[in-house]
Amino acid sequence: MKKNNFKYVNFNANPKNKKTEDCVIRAISKGLNQKWEDTYLEMAKFCIKKGYMLNGKNGYKTYLKSKGYEMCKMPRREDRTRYTIKEFVEEIAEPNKTYIISVANHLTLVQNGILYDTWDCSRKSVGNYWVV
Repeated sequence: MKKNNFKYVNFNANPKNKKTEDCVIRAISKGLNQKWEDTYLEMAKFCIKKGYMLNGKNGYKTYLKSKGYEMCKMPRREDRTRYTIKEFVEEIAEPNKTYIISVANHLTLVQNGILYDTWDCSRKSVGNYWVV
């Protein structure tokens, strides 16, 4: 059963419109409906207290948990094949939920069935993801 029609929106939360190594901040700030700068500062303080790197897996996993996000394991089909982000949106994602999705060396965001990112990563395979 198809849940959503896939849609990609080019979105960059970076206040200087830079496409740097800030995908963690971009995805999380959009997911929390916060300004990029506020998320960056809040995560930096949080990670300093915990001893984690801001864009390291332990840093963002722990931060997302503190914000009420639930981590879910990588979804797989019965034959163990993986879902692309596009397939995840169309077949798994609930229409009114927010998902922060890990793909190879990148975090991205799907909100209300729409992929928001600086590039269309919809063909990438979904790893672990967080939902709220």
